Amino acid sequence: MAYVDIPFYLAVAAVGFGLSLMTYRLFARHYEWPMGAWQENHPSLPVTIGFLSLLVGALFAAARWVDGGMYASAAIGVFGLALAIFWTSFLRVGSQISLFLAPVSAGLLFVAWNFGTSALQYHTVRSEIRELRQQLEDQYGLKKADPLQRKSPLN
Repeated sequence: MAYVDIPFYLAVAAVGFGLSLMTYRLFARHYEWPMGAWQENHPSLPVTIGFLSLLVGALFAAARWVDGGMYASAAIGVFGLALAIFWTSFLRVGSQISLFLAPVSAGLLFVAWNFGTSALQYHTVRSEIRELRQQLEDQYGLKKADPLQRKSPLN
């Protein structure tokens, strides 16, 4: 199974969507783009949500830097900035969905960072049985019989 660094992608999303939320009002007023009710009537709310999301992503990147992942933490900043530029400039009204995506990505990043990515995994009864079977096989040295090596009753 391939390894996917879920916290990395969540940090990029938190930085990108947070930065987009913080700056959208400035660009929207300058270029006369449409703004939602929150952006027009309560401009401090989207900026605050964006700042907190950006802060969670930046703190995660700083923690990665301290742990020796300086390239990964630099990539979080670069890809987050690229996401913010793309999200704000090409998807002008996409900033409204950032009001939802920024806190969700920051919250999921917080959960994955503090409790591990297993807290985000979806388990089914079948996966639980598969894990229990694997533990029993490992503990008692049981192996599955290879269907190609079965002897026929005529031998």
